[in-house]
Amino acid sequence: MVSLGRRNIALVILLVWLVWSPYALTTSNVEQTYSPVKIIELAAPTITGPSFLEFENGTVGHTLIYQTSDTDPKNYTVTVDGVLFDSSFWSGGEITVFLVQLYLGDWIDTLPQDLDFNCTVYNNQEESASATTLVRVLPDTTAPIIAQPENITYEEGSFGNEILWNVTEANPDFYNVTRESNEPSNNFTVIEGGDWGHTNITINIDGLNASRWYLYTLFVRDLFGRNATNHVNVTVVADSTDPTITFPVDIEYEFGAEGYEILWHAYDSNPKNYTITAFIQFNDTTYGDFSQFHSFIEVEDTDWTFTDPSGQDIISVVDGLFLGNYTITLTLFDDYGRMTNDSVNVTVYEDIRAPIITTSGDLSYEEGYTGYIINWTVEENNPLIFNFTLDGEDIDNGIWNGENYTIDVDNFAVGVYVYNISYTDFFNQTDFSLIEVEVTADAHVPVVSGVTAIQTFSSDTSNNLTIQSYVWDLNNLSNLEIRWGIGDPDGADFTFETSGMDQTEIANIFVSHLGNYQYGVRVWYKIIAQDNSSVQLVYDSGWLNVQISSQSYVGAPAPLYAVVAILGILSLLVILVIYFRTKTR
Repeated sequence: MVSLGRRNIALVILLVWLVWSPYALTTSNVEQTYSPVKIIELAAPTITGPSFLEFENGTVGHTLIYQTSDTDPKNYTVTVDGVLFDSSFWSGGEITVFLVQLYLGDWIDTLPQDLDFNCTVYNNQEESASATTLVRVLPDTTAPIIAQPENITYEEGSFGNEILWNVTEANPDFYNVTRESNEPSNNFTVIEGGDWGHTNITINIDGLNASRWYLYTLFVRDLFGRNATNHVNVTVVADSTDPTITFPVDIEYEFGAEGYEILWHAYDSNPKNYTITAFIQFNDTTYGDFSQFHSFIEVEDTDWTFTDPSGQDIISVVDGLFLGNYTITLTLFDDYGRMTNDSVNVTVYEDIRAPIITTSGDLSYEEGYTGYIINWTVEENNPLIFNFTLDGEDIDNGIWNGENYTIDVDNFAVGVYVYNISYTDFFNQTDFSLIEVEVTADAHVPVVSGVTAIQTFSSDTSNNLTIQSYVWDLNNLSNLEIRWGIGDPDGADFTFETSGMDQTEIANIFVSHLGNYQYGVRVWYKIIAQDNSSVQLVYDSGWLNVQISSQSYVGAPAPLYAVVAILGILSLLVILVIYFRTKTR
């Protein structure tokens, strides 16, 4: 039994050791001195803005712009007379307050009215800065303002004529448009009117009579009874202008060519009709495949009308004409007998060109690769026949209607191949194109990768051994085998077995079962793959090896168990001694 005194002495010794031990001394900071840490205080946000703004009630587009800055901005708020008006995130830049919200939120109830705006910005340190603006909204005391349009004169029958009044008014209410004239009857007319909810007003004035004057009057009134009036004189004169027309350039093209047309743009206030005629200067109706060609077909439009105020395009197609020279004339007439015409010379000249062939060019590829084609594009206005050969032997020919040609050149054996395609037109002019296709020998050995030796439990002393591998070649495989044996593969007496490898259900994955081997045996193996190309390339993995090892659980060694048992017994004896010596009676 340990006495109380001895226990107290032991406690004192323990405390002294804790204080003066190396651990305590190394962790003590009694002698450590500290320098004061300087903390940089960030500047508070800054904000400036207008102190006063006034505007007439109903006008829009007014804003308050505040210039702000801070290194760590957070958000801002805008209040009106202490009530929240706007708030959002703040990026530290300019803040714009749109005063149109005063109307949308019914903030104005009397006029004039003063509103105290307060814009406050905050940073992430909860520091803030504010700017205030007094906004005064005044009663609408300004009558509508009308921008004076110019007086208008136009030719009878023209259209797209209109009067545009630009009107400035914050509180529009009512408008009307009237017309006075010197016509014998209906010399005063209300054109339109009613509620005025917008600013600008547009009136169409087409269809008026010639040799008359017209006075259009706009009357506008705002919500407060203030009004404005504006007058525009409109004069309609008789149609004294001939139809207008553009003047296309002369055209010439090879016999048989397509896509040619004459385009005139024409206009008249009072269009009536037009004709398109042709004068044949010269033509040859027996030239070429004349059964498919013709002289010009004349056109007559007895009711020429259009809806576009800028006029109308009139198009004459001049494809398919006989060899020769033509003069094509467009004549326009209006309702008043005025006339305009224009002539365009069209020359169809002989086909003196052979077909023009454009190809994709010679090509070369390694045997086994695919996706190779040759394109021939041919330009010819009078196609007739073609002939196609490969290494001098015909592979295609016949009637040619101008179409292009494409051929697949995959899966050729190693060698050089020459395609020759010739095109002949109706006038016996011929052109040809030679294309050389070179197929080179396979330059890539088979791909063998992911070689894995798989051991599976057979008995307490042996495993089954299987070799698995990914094998692929562009030209497929002519042979795939595995060789294996036990011993030194470099030794003179080393013997090996040979077997093929089996394809699994997974593409390009092959396996071979080498048999059953005792633990500790080292098995050497290698994979040999030969492709099916013209050069029969071979891949040899070289000798690989695997040692057969136990697949069952192996416990801890016996000496380790003995050491653990001895330590356990000693620990139990120490605990029992301490217990009985400290036990009180």
